[in-house]
Amino acid sequence: MGRTKTTDRSALDIYLGALRDHLSIESTASETALSELPVCERYPGLCQRMEQDLAMGRSHAREITILLSRHGHPAPVPHETVSSILSTVSGLLHGGEARDVLKNVLATSGYRAHQITSLQMLIVLARQLGFAQDASALECLKDEETAAAEALAGLMPDIVSQYLAAA
Repeated sequence: MGRTKTTDRSALDIYLGALRDHLSIESTASETALSELPVCERYPGLCQRMEQDLAMGRSHAREITILLSRHGHPAPVPHETVSSILSTVSGLLHGGEARDVLKNVLATSGYRAHQITSLQMLIVLARQLGFAQDASALECLKDEETAAAEALAGLMPDIVSQYLAAA
């Protein structure tokens, strides 16, 4: 019986660590979208998508924070987020216009795939731990991320055309 309890606790620790890691992923995605918004002004569809992604990322971060709180773990210390945002803004001020939109869209697509896979892993962990409510919430987040990835992929022809026209 003690072995099962140790294994359950270990699985819970893994789950909570993965939730914290995903919160970091969401925060980074939001910071990146925030820093890229001024760069994409010449790409209206992309700019609108990024604004939607920013709102979605913030919403997802709130949901992950709620899940952590549900299991007795508060959100990370605010100063970590503030210093990270300051770093992002500093990077924007020191060369944001020189960024390559096509490379950034490709990186965003890859990062979104990472977010989706992270959520899939969290769903499996939540189900194995018997956290049906968590799994349901995470499934909704995954579906939203998948839809956002598909929307970005649908914008690619326009983004490439606009990029070539501006070159």
